[in-house]
Amino acid sequence: MQFKRYIIAVLGLVLAGFGAQAQDFFMEDFAGGIPASWSNVKVAGDNAVNSTWVYTLTGPSGSFSTDPLASTTASGGWVMFDSDANCSGNQNVWLITPAIDASDKTAVWLKFQTFYRSFYDIAQVRVGTNLNDLNAWATYEVFPGITPNDFGGTALGDPELNPQNVQIDLSADAAGVAAVYVAFQFLADGTTAPSAGLAGCAYNWQIDDVILTETDPRPANQMQVNTFAAVAPNAVTPASQVEPIGFIADIANFGSAPNPETTLSMTITNSAGATVFTDELVYGLIGPDSTAENRFFANEFTPPAVPEVYTATYALDYEGSETDAIPGNNTLEFTFVVSDSLFSKDLGATRSVAPAADDSYTYGNTYTVNSSTDVDGTDLFARYISFGVANADELAGRFVTVLLLEWPSDADDDFIADQDEYTIVGFNSYEFTGEEGNDLITVLANDGDPVQLNAGSSYIAAIQYETADDQAMFLLGSEEFDYAAMTFYTDSLDRIRYSAALDVGNEGSLSMVGFGQDIVPVVRLSIGAATTTRISEVSLPEGAVSAFPNPADAFVNVDFNLEDAANGTLTMFNTQGQVVYNRSLANVTNDRIKLETNELPAGTYLIRVSTEQGVRNMKVTVQH
Repeated sequence: MQFKRYIIAVLGLVLAGFGAQAQDFFMEDFAGGIPASWSNVKVAGDNAVNSTWVYTLTGPSGSFSTDPLASTTASGGWVMFDSDANCSGNQNVWLITPAIDASDKTAVWLKFQTFYRSFYDIAQVRVGTNLNDLNAWATYEVFPGITPNDFGGTALGDPELNPQNVQIDLSADAAGVAAVYVAFQFLADGTTAPSAGLAGCAYNWQIDDVILTETDPRPANQMQVNTFAAVAPNAVTPASQVEPIGFIADIANFGSAPNPETTLSMTITNSAGATVFTDELVYGLIGPDSTAENRFFANEFTPPAVPEVYTATYALDYEGSETDAIPGNNTLEFTFVVSDSLFSKDLGATRSVAPAADDSYTYGNTYTVNSSTDVDGTDLFARYISFGVANADELAGRFVTVLLLEWPSDADDDFIADQDEYTIVGFNSYEFTGEEGNDLITVLANDGDPVQLNAGSSYIAAIQYETADDQAMFLLGSEEFDYAAMTFYTDSLDRIRYSAALDVGNEGSLSMVGFGQDIVPVVRLSIGAATTTRISEVSLPEGAVSAFPNPADAFVNVDFNLEDAANGTLTMFNTQGQVVYNRSLANVTNDRIKLETNELPAGTYLIRVSTEQGVRNMKVTVQH
């Protein structure tokens, strides 16, 4: 199965100012409010004040607000639909112009300034003539191909460009029409979201400075390297796991002039600035409003198996590039690292992330092992998993389960690691103190024996959080890399590589699409020789705490043999990270605690004992 994000450009240049031009025939800057001649139509939604388009001078107010729109005439106000502030389920709201006479027009272009971020919704322009039959109106998707959490400026190479300036050719449906309406439709429902819980709780769509014109607003020369461009499979790859890195980047012509010949080059330099790889693609004619897609570079780059930092650059060169309207997006650069022993999809956190639909979730990264031995021939093991949490100060006393899953392959090619496809090979837990801050937390990948790695398997290093209340956990994340093109490239060559893996609600299956392939959690995997050294916690001595019988049927005993009395907690988790037993410990020394297991489903469980003297994790099996 191939996965690709297609982006068809409709974004344009920042307008120099908002004023009448010779062939502009309709303008609205919403100075002071939404004109009475405009229609505000709610097809689906609740009855809250914010369930329709509103005029604003301040911008969004929801829990996940973006910045306010920085339009040319923002001082006079603008309009928006704040989906996040409404968050009511299905939302289908239209803001419709008055009837416009375009009977003498041979071309009709719509221009407007906007700031938009996507989350399982669609921003559309609709064009029609009958206010009583909205379903018959023509549809123009404003940001086709956009994925959850993307900003509308992504196609221009600057995700948070504000304002984003849209230009759409409406001539096919508006030119020559005596009374035509143009609508801005925000749609979030079961047709835009994969589940009901994700519908109607998106970000927002802000709009200002609407113009209809006969003049083609595009500059003659405006080419760009799209964000659909292959990066390395990992931001950081252990020297023992280096593999060929291939390159693909879609290029687009947003200008009005055709380009007879364009060259796209790839250059890689090392930390000393020396060029270690170069290749190029030569294209034929690329016409206006077109995208050249799916051209693979002929050659790949395999880094030497030694630690190094590399910089890779895609660069466009074409006739007219010296007058390109936005020269900054004619290049796209990324960094990747060869390390001693670390796998990472990030080079540092840029944000935090948690699902809106459910506070319980599992989120991690997928790393493919190409060799089961190190560069010196020694066997390789999963050693540590490191992760970061943005709000640890709110989580004191709470736990996460740290999982390492071996996933040999996606058997049904559905981009989901199903429960029958993977095996839990590493299992640990971590209790928050509340003092972690933004420092990375590092624990053993498995609390028992070290996990030996198998060549050809993918391993999912994931953090699982389970809560019965509404206390969210925000993992640190990164938006520095978009892995979509890399996945498409490697899938096309039957050696697919993935990025993040997400299970909202801890149902047991992890999606390889996650929140979109342009965001990953800061969850890293260290590999190397077998080790039993704990990093973040002090272990209780061997024999200080034990569990038997194991396997257990009706009960399991937890025996304490401590030199000094201790206080703490005893917690039992299932492999979904759910707490099935929890109790406080007070002055335990040579004590026995009996846990009833006869009502528990058969399976593997983790018993965690945490005291001021140290921590002990024990894996037990329940059989009936």
